[in-house]
Formats: sequence, structure tokens, C-alpha cells
Amino acid sequence: MVPRRVNPGLAARLLRWLSIGALSAAAFALALTRVEVSGGWYGLYLLRGAGAAPLELADDLLLGEGDRVIAGVSLSPLREVARAGDAIRGGGAWLESEWDPALGRGIVRNHLPDGTELVTLLSRFHNGGDDGEDRHGVFIGGSLPDVALDVALMNESGMAYRDREGRWFHIWCNANEAIWDVGAGKEIDTWEYRYLASNVLVRDARHVVIESAHEIVVSEVPLRMTRVAQFTAGQPYVLLGVTLENVGASPVRFMFLYGDEPWVGDFGVAYGNLGWTSDGIFADEVQIEHVTHRWAGIVDTKSAKANFLAWLGRELPTRVYVSNAVGKLSPGVPLASGEIFIGTEWHWELGPGESRQLLLAVGMAERDAAGRLGIPATVFARKEPRPLAGP
Repeated sequence: MVPRRVNPGLAARLLRWLSIGALSAAAFALALTRVEVSGGWYGLYLLRGAGAAPLELADDLLLGEGDRVIAGVSLSPLREVARAGDAIRGGGAWLESEWDPALGRGIVRNHLPDGTELVTLLSRFHNGGDDGEDRHGVFIGGSLPDVALDVALMNESGMAYRDREGRWFHIWCNANEAIWDVGAGKEIDTWEYRYLASNVLVRDARHVVIESAHEIVVSEVPLRMTRVAQFTAGQPYVLLGVTLENVGASPVRFMFLYGDEPWVGDFGVAYGNLGWTSDGIFADEVQIEHVTHRWAGIVDTKSAKANFLAWLGRELPTRVYVSNAVGKLSPGVPLASGEIFIGTEWHWELGPGESRQLLLAVGMAERDAAGRLGIPATVFARKEPRPLAGP
């Protein structure tokens, strides 16, 4: 059979039409796609849109966005190669950190002297809903994109510990923090804080200090919040300082809450989680005597891992408790829920121009040679490269 000759003019017109069609389709798809390039280049991800645009193209992915991913490619292998070079140069106890000041999010890897690692994610989680409901600034929580895509890796989210065998343990989750507006009788969550700016104040192999600034409106009174997080190489915790200043013209009353349902050991599982203080482990809901005790935590009886929350300086919380649910306390009831919670509360009133400061240590507990739980002695013997919030 003799093949039919193709008319050159017709072929050219067909190619032109196909090119126009492809360009039109690309332009149409682009018009329907919101492009979110942060500059972090953790990968390239096509997501179902969360706002007006039906599609979103991004170079990063936060915890809580994994179920929106249509397709994507991770750049983690390339980033791991770069990190391997840093590991060779680091040696001993040392810190790695990444921080995006525009978005107010990042990660700090604390390489401990025994070859293990404590990783803290900061504001790398999405709350869902409309655009703009992400946290920005020094807030513990979130994950890297590979973890956001795979529920089996969630132990690596929030604050996470990697042992010498490469196994990950969950230490803290996305921090529960809020301000209760006493006058209006409502809760103000952290994604309602207006993010102003952030900056890395200190960054080297031994110390990382990050600061973020926010504005919060409580009963129509503006408050300025400054948050400072300090990491020290080899120390398995972060010092978190929070300053609240009334920059309005009227007094204001509020309660500041900081706590977490940490799921110590394995993400999403509170079975085997109990409370602990310097007096030992307890299995019931309890309000902790916060003057006598200066820290408390959750211990996982399955893995023997434990966290701690210490309140430092003169500004002590009004109430500290461990219970089955945030904001609820029934002393004597067994700790048996899937949301075992440790919480601290500060009840404050600020006049115009007044400010209050608090300082917390948030981290992983240690065990001595006999297996007894404790916290690092450096928590109460601080030597900071710069003052944090609090005395």
C-alpha cells in the first residue's frame, strides 16, 4: 500500500493549531492554579486548592496538607546530600537550623553528644479552612513534606527524637496555645495572632535564637506579643520566652494557656501515657502544686520516653494540671483518654503600657544510669547568649 502524502501546508496548520491548543490549555490551567513558591524548595507539589483557585502549585508542604496533594516530587534526597556534608563538618553536639522570616517557619535539628537527634519543627502545620489560617512564628509543631504525606512517619512531627538505631519517637505535638478573652468570653487561637515579623538573632553550631513578633486584639485592646526560642547544642529542650504588652489605652484581662496533647512515644496514641513530676509517675488527673514543683511531663510506659514542661523565673503560672482533656480537670479520675493533656495557665490583667513575661523550657526528659526520670540540670543553670523573656 502506498502511503498518502501529507500536504505540507495542512501539516503546518495542524501543528500551529496544536501549539495554540497546548498553550491555551496551559494558560487555562495556570489561570486556575494558585502558585505558592516560598523559596524553600522542599519539592514540587500540585494540590487541590484551599481557597478560590481550584488548584495550587507549591514548593513546600505543611502538616495537614497531605490529603490535598494530587501529585508531587520530593527534593529530600538532594537536601539529605547537602546535610551529610554539614554532618561531617559538625561533629559532637551541634545544631542545624532553617528559618524563613517571611513565612515565620522553620526547623532546628539538635545533634546530641551520643549520636542521637532531637528535631523541633516550628510553625510547619496547616489548620485547614480559608487561606491565612496557618501559624507563623515561634510555635512548636508541624512536619516536613515527606512526613505530611505519610501517616506512618508522623512520629517525626512536632518535637521528635531519633535514637542511634534510627527509630523515631514522638515527644511533643503541635502546641496547644490560646488566649481566653475574659471580657468577650471567647478563645483567641494562635492563627488569629497577626504576624508582624521574625528574625534569627543568633545562629551558629552551638546556639540558635529566633524571635517573632505578633499583635493580638483582646476585648478591642491591642497586645503586642514577642516570642523568643533558644536552642543550645546537646541540650534536649528549647527555652521559650513570651512577653505580652498592652499597647492600647484600656486595661484588659485574659488567660494565657500553654499545653499539649503530646502523644509521647507514638503519634496519635495516648495509651500508656501517664503524668510525672519529681515525685514520680502518677496515673490520675491532678492539679500540680506549681510552686513546690517547677516542672511536669508525660511519660510513655511502653517506650520509656518522656517529655517535660518547666516554668522558670519569678512569673509562675496560676494553674498547672494533667488531665484527660484540655481545660477540664477531675482530680482522681484515671488518665485513660486518647488526648491526655498537660497544661499551664496564666491569669493576667494588664493596664496600658504594662507587660508580663513568662519563660518555659519545653523538651525531652532524661534517665540516669538507674533509669530514674529527670530533666537536664542546665534548665535551672542557664547561660544565654542574650536575655530571654523573663527574669
